[in-house]
Amino acid sequence: MITIQHQETGKNGVFEAWLQATDEGACTEPIQVGEMTYARPTPERIIIDHTRVFEGFEGKGIARQMVLAAVNFARANNRRIIPVCSYAQALLTRTDEYKDILA
Repeated sequence: MITIQHQETGKNGVFEAWLQATDEGACTEPIQVGEMTYARPTPERIIIDHTRVFEGFEGKGIARQMVLAAVNFARANNRRIIPVCSYAQALLTRTDEYKDILA
């Protein structure tokens, strides 16, 4: 199972994707499988600047989960997103579903 963790320090933040231990014993300790970074130029805006899924974990929807975690964070904290990262930009501008959080 993938869990997304969020950390914000000063004017920067990161959403990290972690693969948790499974019943099948695929891994015993959680391992990081992706990260999405952002800058916060103002209290109301975040700029998603980089989304990366680590080798071997691509194509499993991990990048999408991180971007959607940022969407939920932005909505909960009255922030707007400026998607500079090409993946985030494509996902967030493809439909009107995320129009409310775009800066």
